[in-house]
Parts: sequence; C-alpha cells; structure tokens
Amino acid sequence: MSDDYLSVEDQVDDPRRAKKEKRRNRWLLFSVLGVLAAVVLAGIGIATWYGKWAVDPLENTNRASNLRPTGERPDSVEPAEADKAPLNMVLMGSDTRGGERGRSDVLQLLHISGDRQNVFLMSIPRDSYVEIPGRGKAKINAAYSWGGAALAVETMELLLDVPMDNTVLIDFEGFVNVIDALGGVTVVNREESSSRGFDFPKGEITLSGEEALVFVRERKTLSNGDFGRAARQRDVIKAVLGKLASGGVLSDPGRFREAVTELGKNFTVDEGLTNDNIIRLGWELKGVSPSDIKSFQLPTAGFGWTDDRQSIVLVDQEKLEELRTALRADDMLAFYESVEG
Repeated sequence: MSDDYLSVEDQVDDPRRAKKEKRRNRWLLFSVLGVLAAVVLAGIGIATWYGKWAVDPLENTNRASNLRPTGERPDSVEPAEADKAPLNMVLMGSDTRGGERGRSDVLQLLHISGDRQNVFLMSIPRDSYVEIPGRGKAKINAAYSWGGAALAVETMELLLDVPMDNTVLIDFEGFVNVIDALGGVTVVNREESSSRGFDFPKGEITLSGEEALVFVRERKTLSNGDFGRAARQRDVIKAVLGKLASGGVLSDPGRFREAVTELGKNFTVDEGLTNDNIIRLGWELKGVSPSDIKSFQLPTAGFGWTDDRQSIVLVDQEKLEELRTALRADDMLAFYESVEG
C-alpha cells in the first residue's frame, strides 16, 4: 500500500463505481433497524400493551444456520459481578442480487453492556482496510463476497478481539413501507441538500419513506461525503426507533402491528437469536429508550490507496486497541466519550 493518504475533502469519485453507489447505503438503515426495533419494542413493554398479538409478526423472521464462524474464535468476555455478559451483534447488509453473493456494504456492531444500561451502535466503513482470515489485507466488505456471513463475522472478531454473539443479515425492501406505516419520521438535518427532485433544508424536517430513502443515500453533495451520509443514516435510525416507541404509534394497534410486520419479514438471523431471546433481551433493556442509543463510527486515520490503486479507509490503530480493550472490559461508555467528546 502506498503512503498516499487522502483527507475527506480530497476524495475523488471513481466513475466506474457510480452504478454500484446507487445501491450502496440502502442497506444501512434497515440493518440496524431490524434488531434494534425488536429489542426496543420489547423493552418499552409490548407484552404489557399488546401481549403475544404484538410479537406474532416476528414469526416472519428468517433463521439460518450458516451465519456463524466455525473456526477459532476469541475468548468470551466474562461478566462483571452481578451483571450479565455483554452482548455483541453483527448487523450486516449486502448487495447480493441475481442469485450471486455480493459484498457486505454495511457492517455494524451492536454492543449491549452487561448491566443492560447502555446500547452502542458502531458503523464500520465498507472500505476499511483490515486483515481477513485466510486472505490477507483487503477491504472489509470483501469478506462476505469470499466466504459469506461466516467469514464476515470471523473478520469482525479478528478486528475487534471479541466474539460476536449473534448475526443479522438484512434485506432492505421493506424500508419505505416501514416509515410510511409509521406516518413518516422527523429528523434534524445537519446540512442542506437536494437530490432526485427532493429538497432537504437544514433543520427539522419530516420525511416519508421515499424521501427518507433519498435522504440517507445522498453523499455527493455533502461536505463530509460518505461520513456525512453515515451520520444521516444514524439520525434516521434513531428517528424510526423513537417513532416506534412514541405514544401515537403504541396507542394505534393497527399501525404498530403493520410496522412490526414489515420489520420482521425483512431480516435473517442466526438460529440462536430466537423470538424468546429477543423478547427476553428487550425486557432486560426496558430502562433504555431509543434516544439513549449511542452511535458512532469506527475511528479512522484518513484514506489511502492499495498498490493496485483501490481507495481504502485506514483504521486508526491506536484507537482500535483502545476499542478492543473497552469491549473486553465492558467499558464502552468511557471509550465512546473519548471519541465523541
């Protein structure tokens, strides 16, 4: 790899990737939404509101046996006294289409603290240059293409030095329907932009499903490029979760069930993440609201090029070591505060 590093402002779009970019980030929003919504829905007390009727739609969730690594794995994290073990989940979306395995253009870590008081959502840039088991250094999104979800999860475990407890693979098709079922969502837009016939002024805006899709896919007009787009995606995720937890939705059984149904039928999980486990985890998290979810990005150290001139994202190795230590010590709050300040 050359030492030719680039700042965000110095990035140059590769026209050969333009078509792929149309599909890129459409996975991100739903990747987090699937599991988090299930957790939050249980955590806010759906059993109290609607009982089994409310969680029946989760039976639409697909389960697969090939989403977990089979090789050597990091040691488990021991729980602190009186706490449960912390949980780490991989949230993954790929550009698979036409029966062919694509790359995982979205990788997210969902970390839940052992005391169940904190939930962290960390996005990993798809072009992060990391070690892929058995393959050497490459962009992290290549792992899924080469070895499916199992290799992608194994790569995450090697990168972060903690075992991933569950895996979630996402289909994006229901995203627009979910937001429309909720009656739209409201976010605070950080930067004015226009795209595909829609204008998004700076400040508080309300988005329909179609508008939200355009909003979270836009990057070229944003001053911070892909990172600005990722921030928008995290904002919309929180807005959707907040809307799901709002009184207006909870008090409308039809709207509530419709939204949960759309969620449930659009993701696949490993066989260990049963509905009972999702609901149990939700009850453990009943003191956590959507606004409490702390989201951030894997710390990076700029951009560079491989020897064959592929643009890559460089991982901040010093911060990565701090992240590994925080995950193993179940002390993510201190790490989060150090990077988000």
